[in-house]
Amino acid sequence: MTVASPLTLVAFALPAGMAAGHPDQAHWQQALNQAFAPTHSDLWRQAQRVTTTTLPDSAMSACHEVAWAQALGWQVDDGLVPLAALAAQAQGLQCPENHGWAFIDAVHWHISQGQVNLSVPNPITDEETKALGEAMQPFLLQDRIHLQPLLPGRWLAHAPVFKRLPSVSLDRVNSQRIDHWLQPSSIAAQTDAERLLRRLQNEMQMLFYTHAVNDHRAVALNSVWFSGTGDFPATHTHSVSTAVVLDQSLREAWLSHNPEVFVPAFQAVLHDTIAPALARHEQVLLCDPTRSVLLENAPQGLRRKLQQWLRPTQLPDLLQ
Repeated sequence: MTVASPLTLVAFALPAGMAAGHPDQAHWQQALNQAFAPTHSDLWRQAQRVTTTTLPDSAMSACHEVAWAQALGWQVDDGLVPLAALAAQAQGLQCPENHGWAFIDAVHWHISQGQVNLSVPNPITDEETKALGEAMQPFLLQDRIHLQPLLPGRWLAHAPVFKRLPSVSLDRVNSQRIDHWLQPSSIAAQTDAERLLRRLQNEMQMLFYTHAVNDHRAVALNSVWFSGTGDFPATHTHSVSTAVVLDQSLREAWLSHNPEVFVPAFQAVLHDTIAPALARHEQVLLCDPTRSVLLENAPQGLRRKLQQWLRPTQLPDLLQ
């Protein structure tokens, strides 16, 4: 996908309930129509859907991560968008040249009848993060993995095993089944690095299972997820272009899968970010983990404006 800058990327802006054939599509359609039909009518009449992109089921990076890297002019492979390296850089952290950076997140696995669903059971406190980090560190150090707290429930880690190792983004799998990523065709098909991380994942599951942190949690933190791996491309500079804006504030509302939660949150982002960008005739990319819709509000001739006035486009139509 090639986009012109400036570009505004809005992650988690395409609710799954709006997908064709979704059992709750009518409910989502009604909620969005009621919320947005009276507002920004001129804007939606002029807005155009330029392209729609869908990633393959095998994609390891989330759609907004891929689009963000491309908008910055980075040539990176799937599963190697260097988000952990960028976070480490922002923290002023460094690692040996033969090490790579990764995120390690505390997550919940719900296992039922051979199906595994992953979720991040927020809130996770600083105290829980500290306690779990201290418990993990001795195990990780045995494999030269060094841990650094970053956010509640998330750590930065650097080690040789993460160097040039593709990983599945947490945003790609959060609130979804992860069987596909856990059960390769054969153990022999795994690389040494993949086998090492799978072993560590099993060890962390056993460690967390009896950890005191879970004694008072409604939803246990019973596993970890490795993600965010990748090296900076040769074209990387230490400053990120201000022409590319990435808004991820809709993540929790999207993960709720509830229009009563998502719609008010989207209204705020629409008012503060999307509508102003379109009014400036800039491009806006709305994403979910595997799909994106590129919008623009380019100046148009009189005939085009008349056609759109007679057949107005509403926001829900653009989100499908």
